[in-house]
Amino acid sequence: MAILYGVEFDGYGANYVIKISKKMVKFVKQQTMKRAIFYIAFLSVIIHSLAQQIPLKGVVTVQNSKTYTGQTQYVKNVEVTHLNAKSDVTDDEGKFTLHITGLKLNTQTQIAVILSGIYRDYVVVNERELRDITLGRITPIGVYICKKGELEQRQADMIGINMRKWEERTEADKKRMQKELDILKFKNDYLNVRYGEIKDSLDIISKDETKTLERITEYAKSMVIENLDIKDDSYVKAYDCFSRGELDSVSYYLQEQELEMKHQIVLQLQEETKKEEELVALLTEAVRVKKEYSENRLNELIKEWLLLARTYNMKNDYEKAMLYYEKVVSADPLNTDYLHEFAKYLYAIREYAKAENYYLQCLDKYRVLEAERPNTYLTDLAQILNNLAVVHWYFKEYHRALEEYEEALEVRRKLVAENPKAYLSDLAQTLNNMAILHGNIHEFAKAEAEYEEALEIRRTFAVENPKLYLGKVAQTLGNLAILHYDTKEYAKALVEYTEALEINRNLASEDSKTYLESVAGVLNNLGNLYEVMRKYDLALEKYREALDINRNLAIENPKTYLVNVAETLMNLGDLYQNNKEYSKALTEYAEALTIFREFAAKNPKVYTADVVWVLNNMSQCYLFIKEYTQADQYAREALELEATSE
Repeated sequence: MAILYGVEFDGYGANYVIKISKKMVKFVKQQTMKRAIFYIAFLSVIIHSLAQQIPLKGVVTVQNSKTYTGQTQYVKNVEVTHLNAKSDVTDDEGKFTLHITGLKLNTQTQIAVILSGIYRDYVVVNERELRDITLGRITPIGVYICKKGELEQRQADMIGINMRKWEERTEADKKRMQKELDILKFKNDYLNVRYGEIKDSLDIISKDETKTLERITEYAKSMVIENLDIKDDSYVKAYDCFSRGELDSVSYYLQEQELEMKHQIVLQLQEETKKEEELVALLTEAVRVKKEYSENRLNELIKEWLLLARTYNMKNDYEKAMLYYEKVVSADPLNTDYLHEFAKYLYAIREYAKAENYYLQCLDKYRVLEAERPNTYLTDLAQILNNLAVVHWYFKEYHRALEEYEEALEVRRKLVAENPKAYLSDLAQTLNNMAILHGNIHEFAKAEAEYEEALEIRRTFAVENPKLYLGKVAQTLGNLAILHYDTKEYAKALVEYTEALEINRNLASEDSKTYLESVAGVLNNLGNLYEVMRKYDLALEKYREALDINRNLAIENPKTYLVNVAETLMNLGDLYQNNKEYSKALTEYAEALTIFREFAAKNPKVYTADVVWVLNNMSQCYLFIKEYTQADQYAREALELEATSE
């Protein structure tokens, strides 16, 4: 029977744009071969110089100063530092230059900005971006600052107006649907399909507020750090639309055809740059400027693609979200933030094979970064290892998952030793997941010890902050109950499931969108427990409640929740089969099989075993009712699938 585990799974900048004059472009195109040979004669000297020292130029400005006042506010007397360069102080135009030694072109590095004087109450907006600078790719580097608290205030304003707009749209939708519902009621047309659809829609709308707040908060957080001074008109209009709560207008201003045209222009610029690099060996001033320009334009295009990907994510438009995430990571494969964000999105929509690919890329890059700058990326490294292990757990590649969990656990224990309050919660996450794995390979004593340690940490945190941590307490209680179910300690499992269900119900009463899935998961597992204890009425009651919840969730987001529907249908089928209600069992199995086939087509590693399970059970049902042809058909298909998946 299917058991649902509580596996735990778990940034942006801007660029300074250089404008290239038509005169400069014309100059490049008029260079003769004789002129090109002259440049090449100096190539070895230039390359020798660059090998010793790489100039990194930048400019510091106040974020959005030109947008809001009509004039860019340059920041002078700011100290900029690098480990391999002498510090520099910005001039009246906010400019600085660091001469970096000991590093190669295309190496990722970081700079630090020290604010003082009249700017001591300011903060660096794009600090994260300054940690991952690729030498030789984008220069000058744009550094943007703003007053402390300004980002938070802007974010709060964006959240507030978007929530109000959402509430207004929702209220209008509810009134419209209620009016239509009242008409159907007046006509006594309760059997009308539209009546059920409206009722379901009204129920979903009433439960959507918390999730909407979370999405808008994340959206606003990514928007407020953008510097509008270097954006084009389309992006600024899209930004203004979001700041006014007009979400649907964002995609209007970021027209896909227009972005594709921009992409073609960028590709053309890059192709021209490549040809000119071959002609004048890359290092003439005009080619250098043009390359910088194309890189900056590409970076701005990436930001617009990323904004569209997040917008379509919020709308549950899977194909469009994936399309623009793929454009982002293809255009900037070195950016670990983009890779990580895309991998998390792919995991959330159960595209596990694709998620694994991008997590592996993230892991390779973080290992390199951590080797170059020890103890800087440990938190990121541990999270990637944890999430990659979850994917390999789904693939039943337990040895790989265990190695990744063990490394993540080692890193997180090291971080806890330095700062327990900041990292104990992360440690509990990996302990919880590692215990699930040990339970799968029947190392029950290890699993129980890890669950108990995770539970102790979470109960402690829940005392101080119940709203944030009680759900995690319930999660580990549910997993511990699964362990005791496996070891046939049913009394312990019942106590743990009961407490987990009570916690999740209480949390769901305030935040249904976040915790209803957890309620359904515990109900499903309680059904398993009652069934093995031969309390069939209670098992049926729990399964049916879990199924109702999962169906409602799947209406809004089928990629995430439809599998949960299939899991519960499969359990209901098992229950009916055990009670010799074979017709009912076959009905539940048939629907579950349809769902599992769909998911197995995309993720065979994960879902083929479920297809085989249902096929075998259907074969048994047909055998019991003496329909031998059907029984043989399903049994043969199960055997073939097992053989091909080994």
